[in-house]
Amino acid sequence: MPLHQTEAYVLRTYTLKEADRICVLLTRESGKIRGVAQGARRLRSRFGSSLEPFTEVSISYFQKENRELVSISNCEIIRSQFPSDLSGEFLGILHYLAELVIEFVPDHEPNDRVYRLVAAAMEVLRSGDPLHLAPLARYCEIWMLRLAGFLPDLRVCGRCKLDLEREASVWLAPDGSPQCSRCSERRGQEIRPDVRKTLADILAHAPMEFVSVRREQRAMAQVASIAARLIQRTLERDLKSLEVINQLKPVGSVDGRL
Repeated sequence: MPLHQTEAYVLRTYTLKEADRICVLLTRESGKIRGVAQGARRLRSRFGSSLEPFTEVSISYFQKENRELVSISNCEIIRSQFPSDLSGEFLGILHYLAELVIEFVPDHEPNDRVYRLVAAAMEVLRSGDPLHLAPLARYCEIWMLRLAGFLPDLRVCGRCKLDLEREASVWLAPDGSPQCSRCSERRGQEIRPDVRKTLADILAHAPMEFVSVRREQRAMAQVASIAARLIQRTLERDLKSLEVINQLKPVGSVDGRL
């Protein structure tokens, strides 16, 4: 039963029995793991406040062979990201980002790019600007789709392989593939040049750089629509926390979604 030590972000915790918690963490060394923190719900628990969502921690854990859940022996705070009086909008996006990672990142598969994406997203949220929330959600959606291999390449028609760089618009077919005007017969979801430019900016810039530039609302609304469609098609359902975000109607929303 080897001991592992690594840095991690706490994604979510669940109650287990009267005193314990199940924790879902994104670790730098081992990817996403699920573990039991025994006694974490006690008033004088050794874990203290280290298991709050998106707290950056240093953890030690034991893993038994053929056991899905690891046993967390120690958890020390590296950075406590946010104050306790966070607004509903910020809490909403924290839950949404956590669910994105949980759904798209396989267990026990290290992914340094996802870890760095989460770290950069936390930097944006620490800035405390509510106007950054909507573009950050779009940024993380597109990058999670990209890193998981579900973001279509809008540079090439999925049917005839035509170079789409010079096409005025691209159409997204029901199966999620991009098509030229001829192959699509101009049916499906049209992706205009301004939307393609926004998507290219997401893939080319760091999160803080992207959210710091004011974006055209119509383009951002379509990016939101494209992301929601691709996520729904990939998971065969909507993310649970999406409904919570829709109800919040936060500052900076462009289409009723964060």
